[in-house]
Amino acid sequence: MIHVGEGKSRRYVELVGERLRRMRQDRDMSLQDVCDRSGGSFVVSTLSAYERGKRSLSLERLLELAELYGISPMTLLDVEEEAELHADLSRNRPLRIRLESLERLRPEERRPLENYLEFLRNLRNDPGREVLTIRKDDLAYLSTLYGVRPQVLKDRLEAEGIIE
Repeated sequence: MIHVGEGKSRRYVELVGERLRRMRQDRDMSLQDVCDRSGGSFVVSTLSAYERGKRSLSLERLLELAELYGISPMTLLDVEEEAELHADLSRNRPLRIRLESLERLRPEERRPLENYLEFLRNLRNDPGREVLTIRKDDLAYLSTLYGVRPQVLKDRLEAEGIIE
């Protein structure tokens, strides 16, 4: 019998695996490259199982991989919120930014958002003045400008009534 916690745990292992694969691919490394860099500490089949979520990582192994990829171990573990946000954006309609509501933000908060939205409007040749639709990738990019996680930015913009 599978308990609810086990299902969530399994999904978390899969999400960490997806993050591991992305980190490796972002560095243009093959599974064999990682094994070679680890000095034989890892084997291809084990790395593949981690990336497919078929095998859980020990803390020691997680730390080794984070070091190999030159990232914080927390970067590999911080997947749940991102996954929930992507699921939320996939399930629901895209986020709609109410342009007239941007004035609710302080000028220093508003400027990066206005610049990016203006860029999107020009790119899309969208003359709309009231609402602009953004995708999850746009939100992810904007969150890096603000130095926060996508969900934090989404919550903040919703609280200000900027996102419909």
